[in-house]
Parts: sequence; structure tokens; C-alpha cells
Amino acid sequence: MDGNQPRVLAAGLERTAFERLAPELRRDTLGVEWVETPEAGVSVARKSRFDVIIMDAEPCKLPLEKVVGELRARGSSSRDAAILILAEPDQVDAARALKSHGVNRIMLISDPPEIIREQMTTLLDVAPRATVRLPTNLESVLGDTGRELYCQTENLSMSGMLVKTRHRPRLGSKVTFKIDLSDPVGTILGRGEFVRHSTPDQGSVDGLGVKFLSFADDGAQ
Repeated sequence: MDGNQPRVLAAGLERTAFERLAPELRRDTLGVEWVETPEAGVSVARKSRFDVIIMDAEPCKLPLEKVVGELRARGSSSRDAAILILAEPDQVDAARALKSHGVNRIMLISDPPEIIREQMTTLLDVAPRATVRLPTNLESVLGDTGRELYCQTENLSMSGMLVKTRHRPRLGSKVTFKIDLSDPVGTILGRGEFVRHSTPDQGSVDGLGVKFLSFADDGAQ
């Protein structure tokens, strides 16, 4: 395995769930490993460094808080790894209580693999993001009608942006965006795709993740 390749450990996910998720993660050239239980994940992550650890919300023996604590313990090779918990709906509140104890993100185990991958990308910070709040205009085509949204960016990267809004257009639908910058740059126009809905429960804001597809003129600069 390439020593510079980001490493992901899936601990405690059912084998079928892991096999559904793994191809999506490997699209981003990630090194992905699976172990049967979160407790086994602690043993592996202590010895080898991982960048992200995905865990089931229900360990076999130890309480989830104890598992997270051992991953964050001094001497653990993966002490600084991002921890993403996949939970059933009735487990979300308990997992959310651990956000102040080392859990970075909580998602539903039923979330589509491509959405989990998008969250993984934000945790790995593959495309460096800057917190930039700028007026943003989004226009998407919904059926035969157009809807225009006036929003504000939460952050920007080379690959996309997160905008604050409570609107929930269909993921995968295309959008035309306009970002207003101060002179002399002016306005950036481009095309994008809605790739995720973000919520405060996931450690983010109410918003939309937009992947950049193209820019007008030299907007990418």
C-alpha cells in the first residue's frame, strides 16, 4: 500500500454493508480495511495509523464511549483519526452525545454509499477547504420549472462548495451558480451538481453540497 495513501478502517459494519460502501471509498484512491467489530478496530488502530475510522454505533461488548476513548488514548497510532459513526435512527441521540468526546460525524447506516463517501471526503479534507461566506445565487431546473435560491457559502474548495439553505432539491440534479466576489474578480459563474444534503446532526450546517462541473470563462482561477 502507498504510504501516502489515506487509510480508512471500517470497524463493526456488517460485511454486506461494507461491500456496498467499499467501492465508493476506493474511487478516491483510499486504502480501505475491514474488521468484524469496533473492539477489533481499537486493537488494529492502536498499532497502525488510519486517517478515518468508520464504526457501527453498537459495539459487541464495550460501550461506544469506551471504544471512542481508547481510540483517542495517548499512544494510539490513530489518535488523530476522524471518527464517523454509522447509526440506526434510534441510536443517533446516544452517538451525538459523544461529539464532544471525539466523534466527528454521525450518519445513518441506511444513507447511500455515495453520500457517505462525500462525507469521508470532507473528513479527509482531500480538497482543502476555506471558510468563506459569500453571497451565492443557485438556479436549478426542477421538472419544467426553474427555481432560484439566494444563499451564502459556508466553505469553498477546488472541487465544490457548501451553501447554507434549508431547501432540499434532488441529489444529482444540475445547478447553475453565481458567486459574488469583491472587485476586481467580480462574479464567478459555473455549473454544478447537488451531491449531498448537510444537517447540524452531521456536524455541519443546514445546507447543500455542490460539486463543481464547469466554469464560465476563467472562473476556476
